[in-house]
Amino acid sequence: KATMELDYCKMLNGVLPEEIRVISWTPVTEEFSSRFSCTARVYRYFFVRRGLDLGRMELALSKIVGDHDFRNIAKMDTEHVSNFRRLIYAAKIVRGGGGGERETPAQVVG
Repeated sequence: KATMELDYCKMLNGVLPEEIRVISWTPVTEEFSSRFSCTARVYRYFFVRRGLDLGRMELALSKIVGDHDFRNIAKMDTEHVSNFRRLIYAAKIVRGGGGGERETPAQVVG
C-alpha cells in the first residue's frame, strides 16, 4: 500500500501569519537540533523605503562581516551563554529581493 506524503509547507503556511512562510523542509535524525546543529542562519530585515540611503546602509552592513563580539547588543544570559562572538559570512541590501514596492530587505548570513 502506497503512503502519501503530507504537504508540510502547505499545512504550516495555513496557520502562520502571512509575513512568515515555510518554503521547504527535509527529514532529520532524532539527534538534530535546529538551534544547535545548524552551521549558519539567514536573517532578513525589512525596512520601509522612505528616503533610505541604500549606499550608506550597504557600507554599514559591510562593517559587520567577519568575526565580532556582539555582547553589547545581545540579550545578556550569562547563565547559559559565555561566548558572544559570532562569525558573519555576508551582509547586504537585497535589491529586488522580495520586499515589495515599499520595503527593502537587508540580509545577514551568519
